[in-house]
Amino acid sequence: MTCQPVANSSKRAFILLVVICTTTPGQDEIATGPMLGHIDSGQALIWYRPGDPGNYTLLVSKHKGGKDDELVASVPGKAEVDHDLCITWRVAELAPDTEYQYEIRQTNVDGPLVAGGPDCQFRTSARADIPAKVTLAFGSCASSTDFFEIWQQIDDQQVDGLVLLGDTPYIDSSDRDFNRKRHRDFLSIPTLAAMGKQTPIWGTWDDHDFGGNDTDGTVKDKKKIRQVFTEYRAHDQFGDGEQGIYTRFRRGPIEVFLVDARYFAQTEPSPVAADKKTCLGKKQWNWLLKGLQRSTAPFKIIASGQIWDDKTNGEKDDWHTYAHERDALLDFIRDKKIGGVILMGGDIHASRALRYDDRVGYPLWQFIVSPMHDSTIPSLNVPHPNLVWGKPVPNVFLRVVADNRTEPATLVATWLKMDGQTINEVRTDSAQLHPR
Repeated sequence: MTCQPVANSSKRAFILLVVICTTTPGQDEIATGPMLGHIDSGQALIWYRPGDPGNYTLLVSKHKGGKDDELVASVPGKAEVDHDLCITWRVAELAPDTEYQYEIRQTNVDGPLVAGGPDCQFRTSARADIPAKVTLAFGSCASSTDFFEIWQQIDDQQVDGLVLLGDTPYIDSSDRDFNRKRHRDFLSIPTLAAMGKQTPIWGTWDDHDFGGNDTDGTVKDKKKIRQVFTEYRAHDQFGDGEQGIYTRFRRGPIEVFLVDARYFAQTEPSPVAADKKTCLGKKQWNWLLKGLQRSTAPFKIIASGQIWDDKTNGEKDDWHTYAHERDALLDFIRDKKIGGVILMGGDIHASRALRYDDRVGYPLWQFIVSPMHDSTIPSLNVPHPNLVWGKPVPNVFLRVVADNRTEPATLVATWLKMDGQTINEVRTDSAQLHPR
C-alpha cells in the first residue's frame, strides 16, 4: 500500500507497509516496541504493536538536536484487532549516513504521544560504495525469560545491527495465537526492547520457531507460522512475498544472505538433483545464486539456522542432509570465483569455527554461534577434520567487525560471553578470501 506523507518541505514520497496480524480482542493490552527492522542507505522499516486498536502516525525527523529537528515524514498506520494490532512502517527516500529521530502518535500528528524520546532514533547506512567500518552481532537459541544481560552486552558493543539465527524465540507449536504470544514475550524482553528502539534487527528461523524440533517444510500450518513471523519482524523482503522468509541486506563491507532452510525443505525435488529432496527450493536457490554473483561486498555471509555439516545426532536438519545442494552451492562459488564468502550457522548449543582450505579456491570459514541461553550440548561439539576451534559455551553471541577503509578489507569474528569475556577470535581479510 502506498501512503502519501503530510505536507513537508522535503516533498519526498513515503511508503507504508502494514503487516498482516491477528489477535483475540482484549487479549493483550500492553504495547510492544517500537523496534527497528531493515535499514539501509535510503529507507527504514519501523515496527510497533500498540496496546489498543486504532489509527497511529509515525513521525520521522532529521536529527539536528532539539527544536532544530526537521520533519521529513508523517505516515499513517492502522492497528487492527484482526491483524493482531501490528504495524510496520516503511519510510523511503531518506538520506544516507544520516541520523533520524522518530515518534509514534495516536490518531494523527497532533494526537497523544505513545512512543518517542531520545532513544527512538536510527542512522541510515552509508552508500555501499563508501568505505566503512561495520559491527554486526549474531546469535541463536535465546530464552524469553532469562539471561536478559546478554542483550545489554550486545548493545554495549555498539553494534550496527543484530541478526537472529533462529530458535529466537522457542515456540514449538503451529498454533497462530500461541506463536503470536511467544513473539510478543520475546520482543518484550526489556534489554532487547531497549536495543531494538535504535538498532536494526533481522532474523531467520530454525526448527523451534518453525513448529518444533527437527521440522521441515512438511510441518503442519506452516503458512500460519510464516504469517506470524512476517507480522513480528520488519524485513525488506520475506521470501518471494508468499512463501518463505529469506532476505538479504548490505551494511558497509558486509552483505548478509539470510536463507530459509525450513519452509521449502523436503517439499520438492532439488534444483540440482531431481532424485533428491530440496532444502532451499528452486526460487530461493536462484535468488541466492543471483545475489551472490551480483554482490560487490568484500564479505558475503550466508547465514542459516542450521549448521553446514553433519550434526551426527540422527536428526536431519543440517546441511549434511542436503549435501547435494550445499556442494552445488560451493561449486558455484568456486566456479564463478566469488570471493569473501563466509558460512554462518547456529542450532547445536555449541560454538565452533571451521576452515575448509581447498573447497572454493580460498579458505572458506564456517562460524557457528549457539546458545544465547545456558543449555549447552557437549556431544554436538564433534571432531571434524576442518575444525579450528569448538566449545559448548553458554550465553554466547558472535560479534563481526568488517572494515574496508583500508586495503585489504579486514574481518574479525569474536565469540563473546554474556559478561563480555572473549572466548575465541578469527581474523581474516579480503586478500585471504580472494579466489585463486
